[in-house]
Amino acid sequence: MTLGSWMIRLLLVSSIVVFFFSLPCCAPSSDSSTLPNSPSQPPTTSGQASNSSNPIIPSPISTFPAVPAVLPKPIILGQVYPPVVSVAAITSEPYIRVLIVPEQAYPPSINPQLYRGKVLIERLADGEFIAVNALPIEEYLAGVLSRELYGDWRPTAYAAQAIAARTYALYQIMTFGRTHAWDVTGTLTSQMYGGKEAETVRSWDAVTGTRGLVLYTSGDSGIGIFCSFYCSCDGGATQSAADAWGDAAVVTLTDESTGTLDDESPDFFWPPMVISKAQITQVINWWGLKNRLPYLTELGPIASVAVSEKNTITGRPQIITLRDVYGHVGKMRAEEFRMAIFMNPFQNAPVPPSSFFDIRDAGSYIELTNGRGHGHGVGMSQWGDEAMALHGMTYQQILSFYYPSSWIHEQW
Repeated sequence: MTLGSWMIRLLLVSSIVVFFFSLPCCAPSSDSSTLPNSPSQPPTTSGQASNSSNPIIPSPISTFPAVPAVLPKPIILGQVYPPVVSVAAITSEPYIRVLIVPEQAYPPSINPQLYRGKVLIERLADGEFIAVNALPIEEYLAGVLSRELYGDWRPTAYAAQAIAARTYALYQIMTFGRTHAWDVTGTLTSQMYGGKEAETVRSWDAVTGTRGLVLYTSGDSGIGIFCSFYCSCDGGATQSAADAWGDAAVVTLTDESTGTLDDESPDFFWPPMVISKAQITQVINWWGLKNRLPYLTELGPIASVAVSEKNTITGRPQIITLRDVYGHVGKMRAEEFRMAIFMNPFQNAPVPPSSFFDIRDAGSYIELTNGRGHGHGVGMSQWGDEAMALHGMTYQQILSFYYPSSWIHEQW
């Protein structure tokens, strides 16, 4: 065999070897996880050490909880009670129990001379102690009105507030109070109450001048009282209790434009407010955990916050949509968003005065713009109450405006 023939044979053998080792690996797909640093493999989340020198990055959850078509009322805000409650059996002035000291580990020391009626120190089933002031509802109202309204406001405004506050208090007695150790709190979570020290001549005149008068309406469950919510300033538009936090719809608590009626309020317009997305993430995760809402609890770092639905009549925000860095979506009512910031235990974010605002996304934070109003915007505006009183309107006209389809009933 010539040298040329050996060279040709050697080249042929080399070509076969190269071709064989260039074929793709035919190992079963179940063994592919053993291949180190395979670029086609997702990051491991098992907690085991990786063969790669890169840090382990957890992947987002694959199945994210769906947002329900109808958002539930948050647990922390209480249950949904009947929109109309019959109280035909009550013909004499009831007593009301006002929580004046919330739960604490030791019995509180209270000066009973500061309150009418009785001050009761009670121990709850969980071992915590509370202080409750039990007194006739009319005496209670005398300690409420001057804490809810300015001292120089018109007597007519006080009279309208007295009837709204009495109706609210009686509704709480008939609903919340039946399963709790108190009916209302003495703070803004119910109605502001200051005992004897808060009583004034104007507050007593309004109470005695409207004694026993409450608001009635009709509904599917019959005729009776309703929860007559009110706020400081609606910013030009009220909203329904259903839109605000998921209560049952009632015809007297509607969404309507009120124009500039309460524009004397210092919060009719309020300046822009900045909240970081890191703060929002912490608040929303806490709110979701507290209310057992997995579509909020499991959101990762928040990437965007936007008003996704507005009331077609008033333009008030209804739904806020949050999206995390993984693309997962959570939704909240606008008022629920405000309440989450207000109630969160971290107290790490500025609280908007109302849920009537626009949202501007600004990278690592959001800016609340075009803010209007103070409070939830449901029912009567106290600044609007005073404005109507200044214009010569009667308390009947004021209440009829803010609580349409209602009428005044003498309960006792």
